[in-house]
Order: sequence, then C-alpha cells, then structure tokens
Amino acid sequence: MVMLRRAVSVILLVLSLSLGSIYLLSAGRTSADINQNRSIILTSGTPSAITSHLIRFDEATTNNIGSITFEYCSNSPIRFESCTPPAGLDVSSANLASQTGNIGFSIDNTDTTANVIVLSRAAAPGATVPSSYLFDNITNPSTPGQSVFVRVWTHASTDGSGPLIDGGAVAFAVQSVFNIGAFVPPFLRICVAITVAPDCSTMTGDSLDLGDLSPLRASSGQSQFATATNDPSGYVIYALGTTMTSGNNIIPAIGAPAASIPGTGQFGINLRANLNPAVGQDPVGLGTAAPTADYDTPNRFVFNSGDSITTANLPSNYNRMTVSYLVNTPKSQAAGIYSTTVTYVATVQF
Repeated sequence: MVMLRRAVSVILLVLSLSLGSIYLLSAGRTSADINQNRSIILTSGTPSAITSHLIRFDEATTNNIGSITFEYCSNSPIRFESCTPPAGLDVSSANLASQTGNIGFSIDNTDTTANVIVLSRAAAPGATVPSSYLFDNITNPSTPGQSVFVRVWTHASTDGSGPLIDGGAVAFAVQSVFNIGAFVPPFLRICVAITVAPDCSTMTGDSLDLGDLSPLRASSGQSQFATATNDPSGYVIYALGTTMTSGNNIIPAIGAPAASIPGTGQFGINLRANLNPAVGQDPVGLGTAAPTADYDTPNRFVFNSGDSITTANLPSNYNRMTVSYLVNTPKSQAAGIYSTTVTYVATVQF
C-alpha cells in the first residue's frame, strides 16, 4: 500500500507541472489571432542577390498596433521557438518602398538586425484589411533550396517587443539560376543536277546532251543548282572547268558577255531566262542570292573558269539557279564528240 501511494503522489506532481507549463506558454498570447492570406513575393530568387520582398497578409483584429516584426529563420516558422538566421541573408539595410492597408510605418533602424525587420508607428487600432509591405535592398540567403520562414507578428509596442497581437508566417526558398542554352550549327548546302527542287529535297540527272552541233543554229541546254546558308556573310558560287573540246579541237569560250551568233565558235553560260536561244529560267526562291553581273543578262553568255556566278551577302534561304549553256560552231569546226565538265563550288566564311 505504501508503494501505491508514492506512485500516486508522483503522478499528481507531474500533472501539475505539465498544466503549469501549458498555462505559461499560452499566457503571453491569449488575445493573439492568426492573420490570413499570407504571402511573400521576391523579385529575384537567386541566392545572394540584392532584391525586393513583398509581404502581404490580412490583419485579423482591431487591437492596437505600434510595430510589426518580420523575423527570417531557417529552422522553424513558430514564433516561440528559437530562430536560426539564414546564412547570407541581410535585411539590415532594407528600405520600406511602399505599404498598404495598415499604414504609417517606417523602418525602426535601432531594432532592425540582419534577420529581423522592425516597422514602427504611433500605436493605433489595427484595421481588418489586406495589408502589404514592400522592402527593397534585401540580400537574399546564400543557400540554394533551403526553406526560409518569415515570422510576421504585430505588437502594441513601437519597437517590436512585448506581447504578440496577431501574426503568422510565410516561407520561400532561393535557387541557383537554371541556364538554358542551345547551339545553332553553321551550315552550307548546295545541290547540283539537271533538275533540282528549290529546297534540294530532290535531284535528277548529272549529264547533259546538247545533240548534234550545227553552224546553222545554236545548241543549248540547262542544269540547276540550289544553295542556302546561315553564315552571316552569305556565300559565293564559282564555276570551274574548260570550254568544250574533242581531242585537240576546241570550241572557243566567250570571254565577255555576248549574244548568240550561229556559225561562230562560242561556248558560254548565264543564269537567266533567254529568248535567243529559248533556254533557261530566272532565279527562284526566298533567299538573298543573285547572279553576278556578267551572268545576269538575258541573251548574253560568257564563260571564264573560276568566275563567281552567284553571290549572297547575307544569310540566305534557298535560291535555285538555272544555268543556261550555249554552243555555236563554225562550218570549219572539226568533227568529233565535244564535251566538258563544269564544277560548281560554294564557299562561305564561318
């Protein structure tokens, strides 16, 4: 029986201490209420950035308010727990840029610290309206991804001390900048054939038969090439090759732009639609390229190996050029099979 009474007395002692602790904890905030619609907006979420914090809440009661404290903690939003200041945070130089709702406050520089902003005014009844406070010149915490809690409480005193009136907490986290990069590779594309699609999607043929040469009429034919690039300086197309030959026999190349003269030895090209002879097509496409001057006149033909025949001075979408070939021969032209190979080279300066 003695042991039982001792157990009972110990239990009663523990209960009385617990009840006393509960009373002391709540005694300092019996009239406090929780402010609703709390939020915080940062103009920059980058660690260590100097930025602005906008804090909003709806004031819960009409009790006298002389000060508001904004306490930044990394460990807990609960006002009655110890506060660990977030690493790198500095609000000591904050400016109150604007205020709405419950107004008339200014920064209390005496009681403001590196992690606590204190706003002060002459104590006056609070208004149960949405209130906001914009602070400039705040240095963000330096730890990416860490939760930061801002404990916001109103006080009757003008220095953030004494009993709490109404409050709550908001939370945020800063994060390192997430960079997005992309690379656009340089490109140059050229396609050459008897016929090509304007965008090089199809190509057909690699040789051209001009038929039987005669001193009575011009012989002609055509091929095409298309080109595009994203090079800032555009591109240049060169024509490389020789005039038509058969063994040691040649058909003279036209050295300067000239008209077709049947019965005269001539070999030349241009990049335009012609009527005499009827061959060729003007350039097509949305690009910026154009034939060079010597190769840009209808019914005038020329061929000098190594000449630039097309240029684009800017990045260019596809242009399709049609090369017209002209051959004339005199009556004295030696019989034979005449041929040549013309190579088209595109160059850019990346």
